[in-house]
Amino acid sequence: MKQKLVGIEILRFLSAFAVLIWHFQHFYFDTASAKIVVVHSEEPLYALFRPFYDFGWLGVNFFWTISGFVFYSQYLKKVSSGDVTGPAFFVRRFSRLYPLHLVTLLIVAALQLVYFANHSDYFVFPYNSPYDFFVHLIFASGWLTPYTDSFNGPVWSVSTELVIYLVFFLAARYLRIRLVATLALVVFSAIVGIVMIRHQVKGSESNLFFCAFYFFMGGAVHLIVERMHGVIERRRKALIGLCALVYIALIAFCALFGGTKYLAATIGAPVSIFLLLIIEPYIPSRSARFIVALGNTTYSSYLIHFPIQLGIVLVLGHFGIASAAVAQSPLFLAAYMLLVFSLARLVYIAFEAPAQRILRRRLAWVSSDTPTTRIGAE
Repeated sequence: MKQKLVGIEILRFLSAFAVLIWHFQHFYFDTASAKIVVVHSEEPLYALFRPFYDFGWLGVNFFWTISGFVFYSQYLKKVSSGDVTGPAFFVRRFSRLYPLHLVTLLIVAALQLVYFANHSDYFVFPYNSPYDFFVHLIFASGWLTPYTDSFNGPVWSVSTELVIYLVFFLAARYLRIRLVATLALVVFSAIVGIVMIRHQVKGSESNLFFCAFYFFMGGAVHLIVERMHGVIERRRKALIGLCALVYIALIAFCALFGGTKYLAATIGAPVSIFLLLIIEPYIPSRSARFIVALGNTTYSSYLIHFPIQLGIVLVLGHFGIASAAVAQSPLFLAAYMLLVFSLARLVYIAFEAPAQRILRRRLAWVSSDTPTTRIGAE
């Protein structure tokens, strides 16, 4: 398997794309009712992007699964052996995630103040108190409050994942988890999650267990792929066909019986990772750099898209134009997506990667870690 994990970068980008299409509905936010008033079938290019408009939120579940796969592939053995210490692990996570989170939090806080001054209400995410700001400041919006719709709302999923990073580190370091223990964590998280669904438990508790389920499922995929390395090399084309059959069966089942809410991600995410690893040798080398560049825009696009939306709405409002009126246009959708991913690329190059390098260099004394310039999926 190639260490660059080019196939995984494709899935990361598609997951980010799905979330951005799903959140396009923010442009239909009605200030008078403080609700999003939208019919998905009337959004631009609905026939083309229907799965993303209807189920784009599942991109978060895919992200969690991808993270589990990547963390197991890059950290499991190193953490278990002690090559990556607790401080080193913390510094890598902090330098990777926090700088852009802090900047986008400050931008959203400022823009929401402007929006509130004009409308006496907040845009889309209503909880923006000083306490909510503090919760975001310590990167805890996904688990410290019973709601997640505050400030730069989408970051809740990253915040939730931070808790699972800690669980992963402790389990890898002190329990030396492998496949059986990982599958046990998957089953335990699934059981607790199902119980919470049946008892209609919503909020931080269910978020944590859902994240754990998908994260450790991604880790299990990595461990299974390791064991199947020889089989994959010998039966690559047959396994591609098997994955295709699973996709067809999944689509047919969802079309006939429904159940797409979690089934699509629970089966689709690990199968997609497995398939993309299998086809990776067939990806042209000249395309790899472009694909990796797309993958590197995922975190920045995820964090900057809501500030961009809020900024666009404020600019349109200044000229007396309602965002819902222009959001119907396919040209507006295309321009918005192009803007987000173009700025995400610039943010990655000009801020995200440099900030990580600087922090890892400055904090190397804390972690006894060798600074690295690669961030990618890690």
